[in-house]
Amino acid sequence: MSSIETESRLPAFMRYERLNAGIGVVKQQFSRQQPVHAYLLTGARGLGKRTLARVLASALFCTSEDKPCGRCSACRRLMDGNEPDLLEIYADDGSTIGVDRVREIIQRVSQHAFGTGYRVVLIEPVEKMTLQAQNCLLKSLEEPVANVVFLLMTHELTATLGTIASRCVRVKLVPWPDDVLRETLLALGHEAAAVENVLSRCGGNIGMALEMLDESRPDGEAQQFAMDALSILSDAAAVSLSTRLKEDKGSADAYLCAVEQAIHQALMVRTGQLDASYLSQYPSHWQKAAGQAPVSEINALLRTVFDTRRRKAGQVNWQSNIDHLMIRLLEEHTKWQQL
Repeated sequence: MSSIETESRLPAFMRYERLNAGIGVVKQQFSRQQPVHAYLLTGARGLGKRTLARVLASALFCTSEDKPCGRCSACRRLMDGNEPDLLEIYADDGSTIGVDRVREIIQRVSQHAFGTGYRVVLIEPVEKMTLQAQNCLLKSLEEPVANVVFLLMTHELTATLGTIASRCVRVKLVPWPDDVLRETLLALGHEAAAVENVLSRCGGNIGMALEMLDESRPDGEAQQFAMDALSILSDAAAVSLSTRLKEDKGSADAYLCAVEQAIHQALMVRTGQLDASYLSQYPSHWQKAAGQAPVSEINALLRTVFDTRRRKAGQVNWQSNIDHLMIRLLEEHTKWQQL
């Protein structure tokens, strides 16, 4: 959600908050200057965990009576990443987060704050931290420092150390309802026709929707990968896609999320929860499969993609992991073609 302008981020999450009571409760804690020492924001990549973390943190620094206002200099400074008391560690390039980076952050938060007294630490994703780094963080969670708040984010809760998760208040982000997502995207200035085009494909994932709406990548690279993955009908196609993922491991999470979402939509169509028109942009044989393949097999394929993402987060051998997924896709597609 990095493309959302500063003044638009807060209104977007106010819409989302209406349907997520957990977010509302936590935001009240921050607005009243009564946060606990650590929170764990969970949910699929692209649902807005990082933006939510900034919205929550801004409430601690906001100078207005109605916190966070999103307009004062403190809110704008924080939302734009210019707040010295906001410390951040990200693994956007797919690399791991080592213990030295965590130690550096812990040392910095032990010093005096520059402003109001609060210091906030954002780490995303937690599952990219090495075991040594997670254990180092765990000690800080067990012995919290006054006025230091950790906002941790994870795409895969099962890949996060249980002892860390147990010491945090969990906030789960779920897919955005279509009406809320539509309202948000329109408010961000996107054309109505383009918004309607992506609603059926993004599955309530605002990050994926924004990627699809990116003018420089109209359909999104992740969406194109999903289309190709759902078109695998030969060994050569499977090998080609495996190679793409191995060579672009940094984008693999987004690619696999797009495949998982497509299969989930097929499952919902097959069980009558969505109209078949929701699959109109996918390959024709995939649309037929949604109406013919056994629900158990579609569900099993969905689980395979989920397990692939989980193993990747757990640093399991990437090559064998992705080869297994592509072979499974080919096997299922071949079987469904025979139907």
